[in-house]
Amino acid sequence: MLTTPEQRLLYDEQGFIMIPSLFSPEEVAVLKAGMAALHTDQRVAEAEGRTKGGMVVEDADTPRLQFDIHRSGTRFDLLARHPRMAGIMQELMAVPMYIYHSKLAFKAAFTGSVQFWHQDYGYWITAKHPQPLMASCLVMLDPHTEDNGCMQVLAGSHKEGVAAHEPCSREATGDAQIRIPGSIMEDYCKQWERVKFIGEPGDFAAWHSNTMHASTHNISENSRHAAIMAYNAVGNYDPEQRIADDSPWGAECDTPIVLCADDALTE
Repeated sequence: MLTTPEQRLLYDEQGFIMIPSLFSPEEVAVLKAGMAALHTDQRVAEAEGRTKGGMVVEDADTPRLQFDIHRSGTRFDLLARHPRMAGIMQELMAVPMYIYHSKLAFKAAFTGSVQFWHQDYGYWITAKHPQPLMASCLVMLDPHTEDNGCMQVLAGSHKEGVAAHEPCSREATGDAQIRIPGSIMEDYCKQWERVKFIGEPGDFAAWHSNTMHASTHNISENSRHAAIMAYNAVGNYDPEQRIADDSPWGAECDTPIVLCADDALTE
């Protein structure tokens, strides 16, 4: 097993786990070196200040999210199938799973903006996934601090089920976020402990699709990046509402993931 009974219990009870130093400095360096092959600057320019082709931007010059990195021909392809990522997620979810989507999250220095309180399943349920048998994880590629907008979760909030969400359109970027309204979010913040994902490059975190989470603006001079992989249970989709197989936002799959070798990133 890649996880301990204590870690699996913690995930079930709190809706998340964190594992420090799961990936080595050498592995993080390989991943960061591969970021150039993602052609982010070109994709941002082509987006022309709007959400386009799997690229979500802050403005005409600054990326926010770049999707589909597990099909980029880089080591992020391997990261999505890595035992210390996908293998751990397989044990936490305890169901056969496949890669739902992947993304590189940017929080540019002084520019990276807020992600409002939400649940991932709040987005994914609208894509006709009947059950919240879905989860996400990240590996930190830079230090994540309170000042540069680290992710925050409400421990245990996944037990609430899916909460009501409302649109939160951002006309400047076309990002079309949704959020849990503040009128009910206040009670959730009082009920559940807030935990901040503060950590160093190579640290890992995983969270249930119903775990409430958010991040603030980056008010620091330090950008922060995270490679995020999302997984869905095999068969957890409505066959009448299939997503296109080439969609960067997630495609259905009936075949469980096949893990790569543990040393694949640096071999």
